[in-house]
Amino acid sequence: MTRRILTVIAVLLATIGCRAQEDYMSTVRFDDESLDVFSRVTAAVEPYKDESAPRLLVRVAKQFLGTEYVGGTLEIEPERLTISMCKTDCILFVEMCLALVQTIKGDKPTFETFCRKTQNLRYHRGRVSGYDSRNHYTSAWIAQGEENGFFREISKDLGGSPLDQKFDFMSTHPQAYKQLANDPALVTLIHTTEVDLSQRDYWYLPQKELPTLVKGVKEGDIICFVTPVAGLDIGHVAIAVKQPDGMHFIHASSNAMKVIIDSQTIADYVSTHKSAKGIRVVRLN
Repeated sequence: MTRRILTVIAVLLATIGCRAQEDYMSTVRFDDESLDVFSRVTAAVEPYKDESAPRLLVRVAKQFLGTEYVGGTLEIEPERLTISMCKTDCILFVEMCLALVQTIKGDKPTFETFCRKTQNLRYHRGRVSGYDSRNHYTSAWIAQGEENGFFREISKDLGGSPLDQKFDFMSTHPQAYKQLANDPALVTLIHTTEVDLSQRDYWYLPQKELPTLVKGVKEGDIICFVTPVAGLDIGHVAIAVKQPDGMHFIHASSNAMKVIIDSQTIADYVSTHKSAKGIRVVRLN
């Protein structure tokens, strides 16, 4: 009798687990092409799962070379976890690669696991509860990743300088975001997040000091290009890749309209682009 009861319980738990999986995936917005890409990348990279996380991150990122750059892929209502592995922008590219690393290093590299890893990076405390629950500012994305033990920011450790960073761009430019344009209550929620972010301390590697300080950057570090635009923190995100002439980066480029290894070093890029006044550096654990 005891054995029979245990068998019934096991069957019930398995059934509940399957239903929970089905229920979760029904909340995720994705396409068959993304499933194909996931299968291709995991098959190519899984044999290297025991490499360090930074090294594996670069290996994963190179699998996406040539992937089309498309902005605004998340701006679909209602707010749901949206997975697009065939079209990406800069932050989604880095986020996708990081979620893949976490998935491949786990025991079960399934598409559902990848989706859950992505959600834990993209949404505040991993919960999708409306537009305001998304980590819109990269600084919020970094803070949550640190809290979850995924990585740590090392800008200060590399000899960086204090960064006078304030956040208010979204709440003061609601017309630039279709979800905020006609929703004052939502703007207020975003502003609450901005106030919290503005009270924290930030460090960065300034443009003038970058040629020297960039020597501390390692391959596989996440590079966050600090923007001079008032109220914004980060204008671009990439992954450091070592090349013969120095440290370059792989990124979803809006100029090339695809994922590339940039021809410029990190220091040269910052010195020639007015859209960046320095960098912040995040290193995987």
